[in-house]
Amino acid sequence: MPWLILIAWLTPILCVAMILGGTLRARRTAKRTLLPFPTQLIIQITTVGNESTVNEIIRRIRGYELDFPHTIWVATEPWASGDYEGADEVIVVPKDFNCRASYKARALDYTRRLRVERRLNDFYVKVLFLDDDCVPTKSYVEKVFRADYDVCEGIPTPRTGYGRFLSHMDDLRTINCLYLCSVFQGIGHPIHVHGEGLCVRGTAEALVTWDYEMFASEDLVFGHMAAFSGMTWGFVWDYVEITSPFTWKDFLTQRRRWLWGNIHAIRHVLPLRSSILLIVLYVYGLFTFFVSTVGIVLALTGALHLPSAIIPWLVVSMTLWFAMFALSGVVNSGGGASRGIRRVRDVIVAVLLAFVTSAVAIGVQILALIKGNPHRFDVIQKTDPKSKRLSLATTQDHGSSTEQEPVVRIPEPVDSFSDRLRNVGDRR
Repeated sequence: MPWLILIAWLTPILCVAMILGGTLRARRTAKRTLLPFPTQLIIQITTVGNESTVNEIIRRIRGYELDFPHTIWVATEPWASGDYEGADEVIVVPKDFNCRASYKARALDYTRRLRVERRLNDFYVKVLFLDDDCVPTKSYVEKVFRADYDVCEGIPTPRTGYGRFLSHMDDLRTINCLYLCSVFQGIGHPIHVHGEGLCVRGTAEALVTWDYEMFASEDLVFGHMAAFSGMTWGFVWDYVEITSPFTWKDFLTQRRRWLWGNIHAIRHVLPLRSSILLIVLYVYGLFTFFVSTVGIVLALTGALHLPSAIIPWLVVSMTLWFAMFALSGVVNSGGGASRGIRRVRDVIVAVLLAFVTSAVAIGVQILALIKGNPHRFDVIQKTDPKSKRLSLATTQDHGSSTEQEPVVRIPEPVDSFSDRLRNVGDRR
């Protein structure tokens, strides 16, 4: 038993080593850009009618004044109307469009097929996928556009309204990405994949597709199937600013969708290697929390005796564990999310809530498991119901919104995509 406790207690040393390794690799590969540069970036926001947040995302991106060709698509459902100001196209998924995927993944596969129809399934065309509650930084957009990978992504940071209690519950999500994504995406074999800021080549999307039997976790499935299909994966050290849930009900709803989407993917969709990696990740997370907690109780009651030589290592490990939460606080409070004394406060609170954040992450997974599979894609509130200000607006915003009218496209369902996909060429 003592050696299991030591493994759990010393895990932060491994995590910090992974963060350092992922950082060094990201810096070393940062100049790995596709030559010649891609010809076009399609920024796609998939939504079910969250007009205010989508318009804010578009306004922010237009304000970046990007110096390369790009268009903004909004993909939505016929029952979710909205006036999306500044979008180049509003794609409405037909009611009678059918594929194996459901909900958001169904919409993604429809737009994927539309790009094939328009011959945008090109090696030098990239697609940046955004949820309707997240905004990439300008440098993030520039980096993923030029990065020489079939698929890549960066770091999700809960900067929107950071400092709220539930926003600190996402500190662990940033930490996980800092060490897991930076390493495994960086070496081309992802384990955890998030949809915010996922950027793919036109050829990769056309060949991998979103057409799998799934109702959620479409990002996880696409990322693993891309790697399984031989696509190159990369990690970009930059940020996508996300919005944490505003209520405990939404927090549980979101985590429940993620958990059961992943379980369904593990059981029914992903190849065996991917499923094993994800199961190991879940089991090790539960192991480190529960065994560490048991070890603390045993140590405080005097039931656990450790050799004096190991104590300095435990002090180092505990210090690094708190340092990871401090780093998460620094990252998440950046980009104008908070400044001065408030930013210092947010970083300190991130550290003080370290154990609470970890306990909530485990507890909500257990509760979501008990509540069972929702079998649907439950959406949550994207703006603060107690605030009149748009939740995506931050003090760093600049630039004016674009007045152009969106082109609303409702194409007819396409039946011959399989034939066209056989002609998709990889011009590498």
